[in-house]
Amino acid sequence: MAKAKPAAKPEYEHGRQFKPEVKNVIKLTLAFTKAVGNNQDEKSDNLVVSPYNAMAALSMVAKGADGLTRDEMAKTLFGVASADLEKAANDYVALNADVLAANKDQVTLTTANGVWTNQERLKLDPAYADDLKKTHSAEISAEDFGDKKTVAKINQWASDNTNGLIPEVLTELKKDDAAVLASALYFKGDWTHKFDKKLTEDKNFTADDAAVNATPTMKQRFREEGQVTHLQGADFEAVALTYGSDDWQNGKQPSMRVVLIRPSDDNVSARDWLAAQADGKVPQWLDPYAFNDAVGTVELPRLDIKQKFDLIPALKELGIKDAFNEQTADFGKMTQSGDLYIGKVQHDTVFKTNEEGSEAAAVTTVGMVFATSVRMPPPQIDVKFDRSFAFALQDVKTGAVIFVGAVNKPNDDMKPAVKAAKAKGPKLS
Repeated sequence: MAKAKPAAKPEYEHGRQFKPEVKNVIKLTLAFTKAVGNNQDEKSDNLVVSPYNAMAALSMVAKGADGLTRDEMAKTLFGVASADLEKAANDYVALNADVLAANKDQVTLTTANGVWTNQERLKLDPAYADDLKKTHSAEISAEDFGDKKTVAKINQWASDNTNGLIPEVLTELKKDDAAVLASALYFKGDWTHKFDKKLTEDKNFTADDAAVNATPTMKQRFREEGQVTHLQGADFEAVALTYGSDDWQNGKQPSMRVVLIRPSDDNVSARDWLAAQADGKVPQWLDPYAFNDAVGTVELPRLDIKQKFDLIPALKELGIKDAFNEQTADFGKMTQSGDLYIGKVQHDTVFKTNEEGSEAAAVTTVGMVFATSVRMPPPQIDVKFDRSFAFALQDVKTGAVIFVGAVNKPNDDMKPAVKAAKAKGPKLS
C-alpha cells in the first residue's frame, strides 16, 4: 500500500498580525487602485490615490443607503452583508482613531469629515445626522446652494483641512444638488534619516513609454542597520523608509513608513505590476515582518504630484452600481425629503517628497443629487370609438365604480348611414 503524501506546507499568510479591518482596507486599497487605473484615460500619467480617504467619505454615504444600494456598498467597501455594514463602518472609524493616536507627536496626520445640505430641499434623517456627528465627527450644516458663497465655504474647508494643498474641490452647485459629503486627509512627516541636499542632482528617469528625462534625484547612503529595510521578492525589489523620531531610549520609534517598489522586469510597468497585486490577499511587500535591515544606497526622485479623479467608473467596476442609478438608488436611511442618488464622486490627491520628508493630502467629495422623474414625451394618438366599446364611470378618490357599460348603440337618434354609390366602370364598346 502506497504511503500517503505529506500535506503541503501552508503558504505563509502575510499580514496575519493585522486586524480584520486592516486586511479589508488593504484589499480594498489594491482593488480600488486597480479599478481607478483601469478607468484612467491617460495610462502614461501618474496614479496616486488614497482609498483610505475615499473609504471615509463612502462610509458616511453607505450608512444612509438601503435595499440593493446598501447591499452593494456593504460588499464592495467592507466585504460584508448589509446587516453588518454599520459595525464595519464603525470599525473603520475606530481604526482611523488608532492610526491617528499611533502617529501623534511623530508626524502630522489629520482627518476630517463634512456634510453640507441644500437647506431649501433636503432634511437629513435625525438619527442618520446624529450618527455622523458622533461616530464620524462630521461637521454638518444646511446651506443656500444657490449662493456662490457656499461653494467658497466648502472649498475653504478642503483647503483648511489639507494645509492648502487642495484649495478647490467644487466649482459650482446646481439646483438639483441635495448634499455634499466630503472627507479630507493630510499628512506631513520628516524622514527619520533625512537626505543631504548636497547630494541631490539631476538624473535620468525612464517612463513606461521609454521616454528619458532628467529630474532632481535625492541620494542617501544608509550605513547602519535599521536605517532602511529591504525586501527581495519574486518579481520585485522593495525598500522601506521611515518617518518620525528614532529615539529608542525615550520610547520613540518611527510611526510611519513609505514602501518603494521596483518591478524586477524593466519591461513591466509599475502600474501593471501594482494592478496584478489585487488578488484578495495581503501582499508580501505590505508586511513589515517580511523586510530585513539593510545598508546601502537609495536614490529617489523628488515628487510633486497633483491629481483629480472621477471615481464613479471605478466604483461601478468594483460592484457599486445601484447607488448611481437615478431610478433605483435607495438612500432612505439618509433622508425622507425625496429620492436621492450619487451624482458625483471626486477624488483629489497631492503627494510631495523632498530631502526633508513627505507631504500628502486627499479629499473625496460625494455629491448627492435629487432624482427627477424621467418624463416620456406624450403619445401621439388617433383613437376612434367608431365601433362598440366599454366604459366605466369611477370616483377618483375612492375608486368606486358608479356606472359601467358596453356601448353598441350610442343614441336612439342614430340613422342609417348613406351608402356610397358603387363606382361605375367604363362602358365597353
